[in-house]
Amino acid sequence: MSWCRVCGAAVVAGLLVLCAAPARAQMEGSVIEGFRLPEYAEDGTLKQQLYGETATFLEDGVIQLTGLKIELFRAGVVNARIYSPTCVYDPNRKRAASKDPVRIVTEKAVLTGDGFAWNGENQQFQIFQNAKLTVDGQVDKRLIMPQPAEAPAEEEE
Repeated sequence: MSWCRVCGAAVVAGLLVLCAAPARAQMEGSVIEGFRLPEYAEDGTLKQQLYGETATFLEDGVIQLTGLKIELFRAGVVNARIYSPTCVYDPNRKRAASKDPVRIVTEKAVLTGDGFAWNGENQQFQIFQNAKLTVDGQVDKRLIMPQPAEAPAEEEE
């Protein structure tokens, strides 16, 4: 590679860094209504989608959200939705947390509680207090409560 190309690439890279820093600084304190942030898997399928009624951009790229909704997808279909009045989301670390109530809804259950931490990389969710699980009455009870083992039949003599 010629010296001119190396210098040209360095100048372009320098300009991009200089332009990005003021843009990030200008975002701090900005508020957006109707925030939406999708995340896709390597194969292009939708993995999760994060929504907020409002998003306020804080330093280091952290986002304060109101009216949080997170949709988790499996095989292109929503398999869980998470709701909370507010949360802080760090898109660089793919983590969200809140001290407010949380509600997680799946096809067969609803999990509620107060305060949460969510790791979007491994889909782990922690509820801090008052966790309550409500399971749909249509779930096969044998899957929830083990049945006593049948006593062996007595042999006739």
